[in-house]
Formats: sequence, structure tokens, C-alpha cells
Amino acid sequence: MNNQLIDGLVQTILSLSLEERQLLLKRIQDAQTRDEIHQKLHHYEQQYSMTSEQFYQQFLTGELGDAADYVDWAGFYEMLQPQPVAS
Repeated sequence: MNNQLIDGLVQTILSLSLEERQLLLKRIQDAQTRDEIHQKLHHYEQQYSMTSEQFYQQFLTGELGDAADYVDWAGFYEMLQPQPVAS
């Protein structure tokens, strides 16, 4: 373990304003959420022997039906897609 790095991070975090600490916490939580979604996608990919991209294309065309797993899988996949930038 790199104690010097940890000590430096602690000092940096303590020097942040409350607003900055809240933003940091939100970003950490967002990263954890993305990791959990990736794990769910990986589970479905293993279970159904196809990539999420392959699944999603077939799901959109109606080839797979609307089983609960498929609806969940599609939702998780969509959560990780880049959001269009508003003009």
C-alpha cells in the first residue's frame, strides 16, 4: 500500500470545499454505478452468449421478444450510451 499517496489524497480531500467534496462523492458514486451496470451487462452476455451490442440490435428489431431479462438488459445497455449534446 502506498501510504504516502493515501496521505496526499487525504490532505487534498480535506482542503476541498463542501461543494467540491459533494461533487467528488457524486462522481465516485456514478463510477460505482457504471461498474455495477457493466457487471450486469457481463452477466447477461454470459447467460445469453452474445455481446450487449448484438443483443441490443436484435432487441430493437423485435427479434428477441420482450422477456423481462431483455427489457432489463436493454435498459442497462442504454444507461451506458453517450447522451446526445443539446444544441
